[in-house]
Amino acid sequence: MTRPLRAGFNAIFLEPDMGGLETYVLELVPALLRAAPGLRVTLLCNARGRDLLAAQAWAAEVRLEVPPLMTRRGLRAAGELTVLGALASRHFDVLHSAALTAPLATRAANVVMLADTTWITIPDLGKGQVATVRLWQAVVPLVARRADRVIAMSEAGARDIREHLRVDPSRIDVVPSGYGIPPRAAPTPEPELRAKLGLGRGPIVLNVAMMKRHKNQRRIVQALPRIRAAVPAAELVLAGAPTPYERELRAEAGALGLDGSVTVAGYVDDADLEGLYAAASAFVFPSLNEGFGLPVLEAMARGLPVVTSNVSALPEVAGDAAVLVDPTSVDEIAVATVRVITDGAMRERLIAAGRDRPAAFTWERTARQTLESWERARR
Repeated sequence: MTRPLRAGFNAIFLEPDMGGLETYVLELVPALLRAAPGLRVTLLCNARGRDLLAAQAWAAEVRLEVPPLMTRRGLRAAGELTVLGALASRHFDVLHSAALTAPLATRAANVVMLADTTWITIPDLGKGQVATVRLWQAVVPLVARRADRVIAMSEAGARDIREHLRVDPSRIDVVPSGYGIPPRAAPTPEPELRAKLGLGRGPIVLNVAMMKRHKNQRRIVQALPRIRAAVPAAELVLAGAPTPYERELRAEAGALGLDGSVTVAGYVDDADLEGLYAAASAFVFPSLNEGFGLPVLEAMARGLPVVTSNVSALPEVAGDAAVLVDPTSVDEIAVATVRVITDGAMRERLIAAGRDRPAAFTWERTARQTLESWERARR
């Protein structure tokens, strides 16, 4: 009788409200369980991550483990590079690491997913981030070159891994993400939502992303006066996990006289997020670099016309279902946003194409291709 595959899923850094990483773990793990009946999965996590994972409907189908020496933030990276490798050697056939870092050595088949290389190309060196970014820059290239397989989420991501981390192309697997998450709450009614966030009655231009420089929210703010010249009541809502970068965005809005037209909402709950998707007239995501781009597909799935970048992985993800712009051009961002709000024919075409686009990115496919990567790692 063949022994069931024993998989360790390294989610040591997972905590609530982490955006793409959280979606990746919470959606991929149950898809793996569906794709491989009998698979034994142990999720390696910290204490806060364990609470998040234990609340999932599929939690009883996996084992949750907080490895020793990894409960404190300052020790997580060191433990991941060392202790985790010894643990995986004893208990797992394959170790899948979901967030850049992984053991430098282990007898288990060692697979690491690298979502992007933004921390090299456009590092966020704001307050509190310098030490983390420097650690990634020092450690991740070595981790990637020692792994049995490296997973990229897109062809663009794979090119960046080859170029910046000098990983042998034969050890890179391109495994696109699923399209994101379906609605998890009924949308907050639009009048209630507008009152809650202090919005007026005009069209909403929406961006959903962590407040990071490479997400390029500042250029959306800079585009808003030009958007309002054509759509006078337009308002910009920036929703996503807060960071110190927010201060720069608020200052930019103030300098442009947009204090009443730019809302930096920070992290919003599921109901308010669905309410924003339902109320918005356009979704604008001109990121400078993405290894994939989940927000684009999530917005499309909810019926929003999308403006996004013509660089990195975003053209792969968006296909012909979005307007692609140069993310460094404030003019292009403004013109495209005005068109998707005011051009009825374009708007209808984008909404229809966008609703179909997420079907090309299923978690079932992600799980199947991840399992194939694990098998290659074990050879």
